[in-house]
Amino acid sequence: MVVIAGIDVSKNSLEVSVAEGRTRAFRNTAPGIGKLRAFLGEQSATRVVCEPTGGYERRLVRLLREADLPVQLAHPNRVRAFARVCGYEAKTDLLDAQILARYGRMFPEPEARPAEPERQGLQDLLRRRQQLVAQRVQERNRMRQELEASVLQSTQRHIAWLDQEIAQLDQEYQDRLRQHATLGQQAALFRTVPGVGPITAATLVAELPELGHWDNKALIALVGLAPWARDSGQRQGHRSIRGGRGVVRRILYLAALSAIRTDATLSDFYQRLRQRGKAGKVALVAVMRKLLLRLNAVARRGTPWRPEPLPTT
Repeated sequence: MVVIAGIDVSKNSLEVSVAEGRTRAFRNTAPGIGKLRAFLGEQSATRVVCEPTGGYERRLVRLLREADLPVQLAHPNRVRAFARVCGYEAKTDLLDAQILARYGRMFPEPEARPAEPERQGLQDLLRRRQQLVAQRVQERNRMRQELEASVLQSTQRHIAWLDQEIAQLDQEYQDRLRQHATLGQQAALFRTVPGVGPITAATLVAELPELGHWDNKALIALVGLAPWARDSGQRQGHRSIRGGRGVVRRILYLAALSAIRTDATLSDFYQRLRQRGKAGKVALVAVMRKLLLRLNAVARRGTPWRPEPLPTT
């Protein structure tokens, strides 16, 4: 018998509902999670459903999986849409736990592969780097404004500090790849694909462990590069991409911009799409898909990328 437990995770507390029943609260601490695990055992729970909450769920997921209890991480947007379909417009921690239990019963999903500690550490380093790079862009944009002298000096000092921190993180993630042979080898393989630089390769290693394990169609959907139709009756709407892993999609966008300048095959592919009347962004997304398929092939074979011959006209 399948018994689903829904857990609403917050910074300090965990609200749990087993089989959509009454909820109980536990502290989001190691001792609190220990009591939660005992409670789930008493209730004969066979699977847990919760949402990603910016990292507050990490310890819970790790400890539950160590206790051999499968954990399903549900997408928050889908859970919210499911709640509205069920007629729940209100949103509270207690209600969210019950909705998660019902969602898990209606939409069972395979348990996501848990990230290895070394891959999780690399992911944390790169996400911190992304945060600092975004701050540096904001500060540089402020430099274009008419700033008072002391404010300008403060902005310059902050940019200098950000430069140092970003350089330090660059060194740390490269050291991390050197320390872990498997991750370092994967990054080196990815860098053989034209357009893929060190940051792109490291991000793919950290954020897309499915490379080499999933088929091409599923991987394209996972990253969010599959065009969604918007047709109704005789109307054929504009197709667009959305959802998926945004951080991977953004890094592939930059890689595609580089690839159409450095790789003859992808440059020819891009130009042919433009000549057929495709918009620049549409053609670039097609290049991103090509890049992703190349990376998947490299990861599956475990051998460096070999250039393709140019197509004959």
